[in-house]
Amino acid sequence: MSDKWTYRRMMVRALLALITYHMSLITSMAQLGRYKVDFFVSESDFADSIVIEWTNGQVYVPVTIEGRTMRFLLDTGASQTVVFQGTSLANGPHAGGIISHDATGRTDTVPMVLLPPVQIGGLLLTGMRATVQPRYLPSTVDGILGFDLVNGGLSMKIDVPARQLILTDRKRHFETPTPLRERQWESKLTYHLNFHVPYIDIVPFGRRAERVLFDTGSRQFFSMNKSHFDDAFWRLTKRLAMRKIADSIVEGRAVGRHAIGHFGVEPLGEVIFLHLDDLQIGTSVFTNVHALTTQGGSHIGASLLEYGSVTFIPRKRQFIFQPAFSSLTSHFLPQIDVANRQLEIAFVADALGRPEVGLVWEQGVPYRLGFRQGDIIEQIDHRPVQSMAQFLRWSFQRGREYVFTLCSPQGKRRDVSWVRLREN
Repeated sequence: MSDKWTYRRMMVRALLALITYHMSLITSMAQLGRYKVDFFVSESDFADSIVIEWTNGQVYVPVTIEGRTMRFLLDTGASQTVVFQGTSLANGPHAGGIISHDATGRTDTVPMVLLPPVQIGGLLLTGMRATVQPRYLPSTVDGILGFDLVNGGLSMKIDVPARQLILTDRKRHFETPTPLRERQWESKLTYHLNFHVPYIDIVPFGRRAERVLFDTGSRQFFSMNKSHFDDAFWRLTKRLAMRKIADSIVEGRAVGRHAIGHFGVEPLGEVIFLHLDDLQIGTSVFTNVHALTTQGGSHIGASLLEYGSVTFIPRKRQFIFQPAFSSLTSHFLPQIDVANRQLEIAFVADALGRPEVGLVWEQGVPYRLGFRQGDIIEQIDHRPVQSMAQFLRWSFQRGREYVFTLCSPQGKRRDVSWVRLREN
């Protein structure tokens, strides 16, 4: 009998422990907020044009909150508007927590706050929520406008050549008649939402489609997931007739890291430097494209906006790329010559927050001068550099040469003279 009762007591304790675990799990899940885009817009039946800033390959939008005009980065790769830790906006009413995904594939639970009324152009948006994230951008950026603007029902056109952002609630505003020639050049695609951000299907090389995030938070024209590239490249090299094409795609290989997300830097790994003869987005073909692989997801970055406008129509989940005619190489074929420079060097923050050479291309100028992966920048012109944030704020003058004091992972120091910003 004693063994029987002991067994029953053990079963009861196990059952109680299981119930306690599930109750704690339910409680913790209840603290997580749901992704909500139920903000209220002050106008209806509107189409508002906002003047935007295009600086260093990214779009900035003037946003006014509580009488103060601020500078927000427009980031379609962010599912929700973002404010930074330690700022006054981060102290708003708590709105729970939400699971956030960053550019390197990392996830974490971050707090959300309810923002005061947000004015963008002539529109006043009330009830907007923002995630509170650590700051990885320079202090000249006050926050991030995410894709919640579109997910909330607003159609959006980003027109960098015209320096304007158009927001509208009209269902057919962007369906107004346009000249036949312009309609022929339009690339219309369906975008897919994954973690509430827009993905489109492109063809980077060969005939295999790649689903990519359209991420204006990234400056790169195109970055491809390393494992996806390896698979596509292997399939291409299996075909004897395509081997020369496959070999021409690879411009170099290195060990390093360059992608930076809200929660840190991508892991160290092999990076492939790519040179693509053509990359197809809908009916638009982009030629002479330099690109990289990344440990994170494949994405098309803000550089696409240099060659035309992008429109999102949430009602149809439609992505429209309209080329700027000045960028076209032919009046008969939808080809756009990109001819972008290969990324020669990338800087990331090390574990102590210091600026580190995350990646350097062996064929580039920085490598030839002496920069190597893993080097820490200790000084610039014999002035100490104590953090990545300080390095990002450094006032480099275009065309001027600077002396960088580098410390290798083995502790060896050396000076390298380098023009950080070239004249063209």
